[in-house]
Amino acid sequence: MSVQQNTLNAENLIVKRRSKRALGLGIGLIASGIALYFASTTIRDTSSSVYMLCTVGAFTALIVGVLKLFFGGWENVYQPTQSPVEGYSLYFEGLSGSELVELIERERFDALRAARRKESGPVRLDVRRSRDGKFVALQVLQYVPYVYENLSGTYCFQEERAVPVAECVGNPAK
Repeated sequence: MSVQQNTLNAENLIVKRRSKRALGLGIGLIASGIALYFASTTIRDTSSSVYMLCTVGAFTALIVGVLKLFFGGWENVYQPTQSPVEGYSLYFEGLSGSELVELIERERFDALRAARRKESGPVRLDVRRSRDGKFVALQVLQYVPYVYENLSGTYCFQEERAVPVAECVGNPAK
């Protein structure tokens, strides 16, 4: 499979959707805001601190809940398994960018796992990986003064082919 086909495949398999957690939190905040507002209407003494706490809490919860519903909580998802996709970068020492591309193209992930990694460096491997390990996308970049430039297209691995790659690049979520 060519690099161009892999790139198109990766773009089609990952979609951006609203996070279920953010939706639940937004709805919960709105419901608690409404409950606090109705609680404040039952308090007869409008000068008490409990009344003010309920009123201010109600409006704060409502505003934050509405903002969370409309503007918060987007995540990338691998469509076939509906698993969230996270991205991170790995930096390598002692490997040139072309050597790293060759290891990926030949699927020599044992050698990739054995390569020394650093906190930063001249060769960077960008990884997009689903939480369930059924999808991994890799792209090699090399530092040229002031920026990282692409040395390869996006290599996309799915299902059984993704398992050894996922084990090789690790999981930042764990």
